[in-house]
Amino acid sequence: MSVVVSEDAKGRLLLPVEIRRRVRAKRFRVTMRGETIELQPVASLRELKGKYRDVIKGDWEELEEKGEEFAASGKR
Repeated sequence: MSVVVSEDAKGRLLLPVEIRRRVRAKRFRVTMRGETIELQPVASLRELKGKYRDVIKGDWEELEEKGEEFAASGKR
């Protein structure tokens, strides 16, 4: 599907309803690839709630500590 959109007076782009219904997202990651702008839907936190319940083991404090250790290590 391909459509042409224009920006409004405030520089915002409006995605047509057909596209919004298809992707069912309100947040998007915007990436520049050369002269191309790419929009990737980002799942809402509500959609993710409970999705990884069986995958992630441990309590919240333990996960928080591991996240802080990972961030401090500089690994990406």
